[in-house]
Amino acid sequence: MSKQTKKTFLVSFIFFIFIGAQIFAQQTKGTVRIESGAKIDEMLAQKKQYNKSLKTYKGYKIQLFYGSEKGSYDIKDEFKALFPKVPTKIVFSSPEWKVQVGNYITRLEADRSLVDIKKEFPSAIILATEIELKN
Repeated sequence: MSKQTKKTFLVSFIFFIFIGAQIFAQQTKGTVRIESGAKIDEMLAQKKQYNKSLKTYKGYKIQLFYGSEKGSYDIKDEFKALFPKVPTKIVFSSPEWKVQVGNYITRLEADRSLVDIKKEFPSAIILATEIELKN
């Protein structure tokens, strides 16, 4: 065996031993223990209490109409006949009236409802807005 071959063999052997040690080191199992102090527990309790007091939340609504007062009441009545379980609200924002429906926490939830609503109201859009929370 030549000197170069011995050197290459030695380097390769050390490399494989190092890699093997790394592989076995990755397979060890351990435990994680989380400790929290009284102050953290107190802060979490305060945050939970605060969240219970909220009446609104950042979420999504679907807007069906933007226009006259009479048109908004007509659209609201038509929508309620088709989707009686979905909350409906008329909002006045000078100078126009809006019909907004639903209280969706996530955009995905609003998108799923929009698919069905667009069959009857093709101009419906999703708005990011404050929604009322159920108690």
